[in-house]
Amino acid sequence: MSQEATNPELDNNENFADMLDNYLGGDDKEVNQIIEGEIVEVREDEDRVLIGIGEKREPYIPVAEIKDEEGNFIFQKGDKINVVVTSVKGGNYRVSYSKYLEQEATRKYIEEKGVENIEGQVINGGIKGSSKRGYTIEQDGVLFFMPHSQAFLLKRGERVENRRLQADKKVRAKVIKVDVEKNLIIISRKRFIQDEIKKRQEFIKTAMAEESVQAKVIAITKDKLIVDVDGIMKGYIDAEEISHRGKVNPFRTNRVKDVVEAKVLSYDEKERVFNMSIKAITTDPWIEIQEQIEKGDIIEVTVSNIESYGAFVDIGNDAEGFLHVSEIAWDKKISHPKDYLTVGDVIEVEVVEVNPEEHRLRVSRKRLLPKPFELFKQNRRRGDIITGEVTNITDFGAFIKIDEVEGLLRNSDYDWKQGSKCKDFLTVGEEVEVKIFDIDMEREKITLSRKALLETPTQEFAKTHKIGDIVKGKIRDVKEFGAFVTIGENVDALIRTEDMLPQNKEEFKKGLEVEGMIVTLDTKRDRVRLSIRRLEKAKEQQLLKEINAENDDQSNTLGDLLKEQLR
Repeated sequence: MSQEATNPELDNNENFADMLDNYLGGDDKEVNQIIEGEIVEVREDEDRVLIGIGEKREPYIPVAEIKDEEGNFIFQKGDKINVVVTSVKGGNYRVSYSKYLEQEATRKYIEEKGVENIEGQVINGGIKGSSKRGYTIEQDGVLFFMPHSQAFLLKRGERVENRRLQADKKVRAKVIKVDVEKNLIIISRKRFIQDEIKKRQEFIKTAMAEESVQAKVIAITKDKLIVDVDGIMKGYIDAEEISHRGKVNPFRTNRVKDVVEAKVLSYDEKERVFNMSIKAITTDPWIEIQEQIEKGDIIEVTVSNIESYGAFVDIGNDAEGFLHVSEIAWDKKISHPKDYLTVGDVIEVEVVEVNPEEHRLRVSRKRLLPKPFELFKQNRRRGDIITGEVTNITDFGAFIKIDEVEGLLRNSDYDWKQGSKCKDFLTVGEEVEVKIFDIDMEREKITLSRKALLETPTQEFAKTHKIGDIVKGKIRDVKEFGAFVTIGENVDALIRTEDMLPQNKEEFKKGLEVEGMIVTLDTKRDRVRLSIRRLEKAKEQQLLKEINAENDDQSNTLGDLLKEQLR
C-alpha cells in the first residue's frame, strides 16, 4: 500500500501527502534530508561552525551544537558530521545537527516501538515549535508533527487561522500516521478530542444504564463528595444522597481515596459531571425500623456524633436517632454533651418518638437513669443539715445543688436580719451549709434554710434578759388581739389586749413607746410576751412595801400616802 494512500483517521479533504508537503516545505525534496558533511572551520568568536557539504557556499551551525552539556567540544575540525537540511533558497543551504539528533531519536522510536504500536496511541507532549504549516510536539525527546488542520475541533463557521495553541501548554493528541521513509509521525489533537467525546458519550450512556458503578473519592466539601468514575468522568454525590439518614456531613462518612458504590442519577451537560447517589442502591432502613421499633422501646445505640445541642446515635442499618441535650441526664444545666458522652459509646436509650415518614427518631437516656429526686427522698429527710453548692442566684433567693437536685434558699431564710438578700452574701460555685426545711413530695420542691442553723434573735435576747425584766419598746403593729412591740434587734414582743390597761388601750398607736414586764420568754418557739398590767401590779406591790417601811407617821391615812406616792 502506498504511503500516500488515504488514512481513515484523516479528513476526507486532506490526505497524508498533503501533510507531508506541509511539514517538508512543498516540492523541495532536499529539505529534511540527512546528509553527511565535514567540519571545515570553527569560528567560536562568530558562533559559527562551517560545514562542507560539496556546495559552493558552506552552511554553518551554532557552536553550541558541537559541545556537550559541560561545554566540551565533541567534534573537531575535519570530523565528519551528519546534519539535516532545513531549507534551500537560491542555492544556499541551511543545516542543523540538533535536528539530525531529533530525527535519530524519532527513527529509533519508530524502530523500537513498531509502526503498528505507534499509530493510534495518545501522546502528551510540549510544543517544540510552530510555523504556518503546523506544530512540532516533543515527548521524551521524540518529535511529532501536527498540522494546523488537526489542532482544533472547530465550531461551524470557525476558521483554523484564528486559533493558536499556547506555547507553554501540554498537548494531548492521537498518532494518525507514521511514515518510516520520511521519519515522520503525524498526530491529531482534533482526532483525540473527537475520540474522547465519543468515548465520553458511550461511557455516559453505559453508566446511566448500570444499576451502580464504582467511584473513587477525589475531594470532599461540606455539602458533597466529588468522585472519579473510571478515570473518565467526574461525579457529585450530594450530602443528602450519601445516606438514608438525611443530609449528613460528608467529612464524617468518607475520606479521600475511598471507593464507593453509587447510582448515576443524571448527567449535567453544563458542568459535565454525573449526579450520583449512594443511598439509591441501598435499602431504606426506615422500612425495617417501622416494623421493629415502637415508642417506649429500649434499644442499644452507638454515639456517632456530638454537637452542642445533643448527640446523634447510630441505631444500625444506616439510620440515626437524635438524643437531645435535655434527654442526656437529669442535670438541668448541662454545659456540653461531651461531659457525659464520647463518640463510640454504646448506650441504652428509650425511644420517645419514631416517625418513619420523616425519617425521625428521638431517644432519651435520662429516662433510664434513676430520677435524682427519688434518690434524694431515699437518702435525705426534713431537718437534715447538709452542704451544697450555689448554682444560681436570683432576686428572691439562691438555688443550692444537693445530691444532683436543687433546693431553694429564700432571702428570708438566709439569716435573721430583716431585708437580707442572698445575692449580697453568696456567689455561684460557693459552698454553703443549710438545713432542709421542707420537702414537697408532690411538687418535687425542696426548701432550705440557713438561718435555722443560726441563733435566733430571741435566743440572743435571752442571754441578757429574763422573765420579770422590765423593758421598753416602740409599737410596730397593732392587731385586734394586741400589739407587737420592738424591744431589740429583730426581736418583737406581743402585748395581748388583756395585758393592757383599760384606760390606755385606745392610746396604743404605731410608733408609741411603751414599757412592760417580760412574762414569757420562749426561745424554742421564738416567743416573747410583755404585760403592762403585770408591770403596774408589780409597781403597786413595790410601792406598798416602800410605804409600809416608811410609814411611821400615823396621822396620815393610807389613801393620802398612796396619792402622795403616785403624784
